[in-house]
Amino acid sequence: MSPFARWFQAELLFKGEGRAELLLPVREEFLQGQGLVHGGILAALLDSALGQAAESLGARVVTAELSLSYLRPVREGVLRAQGWVVHPGRRLIHAVGEAFLGEERVVFAKGVFYRLD
Repeated sequence: MSPFARWFQAELLFKGEGRAELLLPVREEFLQGQGLVHGGILAALLDSALGQAAESLGARVVTAELSLSYLRPVREGVLRAQGWVVHPGRRLIHAVGEAFLGEERVVFAKGVFYRLD
């Protein structure tokens, strides 16, 4: 486990068949000055979910591109992120995902991952 993963502490609930799901309880150090979860934390969560989905296909990957749409602010609670592969190319894997707070969608993401092997 990487130093970042140890600090971040997202729990991997499922990984397989081009899909992944993670849980992340909001912690105080995730909050920015207005008391909201920093956008970079949400980006890291979605990057992890999409990357885990891509890696579930048996590839080692790095993020080539990541785009997020922030839909609602988050102050507290437990975030659940899902990612799934939409196109498993030979060199590039395209994935999409979303994060929820309860039943409310708070972020939508799309990403491209480069196969290292």
